[in-house]
Amino acid sequence: MVDQTVVKIEVNGKTYPISCKIGEEERLIASGKLLSEIISTLDDQDNKISESKILLMAALILADKNLRNAIDNSESVSHEVFDLNDVVTWLEKLNLKFKNIERLINNS
Repeated sequence: MVDQTVVKIEVNGKTYPISCKIGEEERLIASGKLLSEIISTLDDQDNKISESKILLMAALILADKNLRNAIDNSESVSHEVFDLNDVVTWLEKLNLKFKNIERLINNS
């Protein structure tokens, strides 16, 4: 566990010691802050919603956000592949034109 460290994060007003790899501390702290922000928007002041249900809803919101980001990334990657195919087609046409120019030069 030499490459591990413990970070204290605060979620919903409670502090938790969480272990992570060295170098991941800032991301863990930012993740804890994001989770705490989401929970604060869901928290019921009248305590009608249990803490476990609030945590479940926060997890579902984060999972949905992750899925939307994955879909957005895959759509942009497929768009880039389409653009790459256009570039390849353009280069192939350009290559044919150069071959025609070369043929004309060699025949003159």
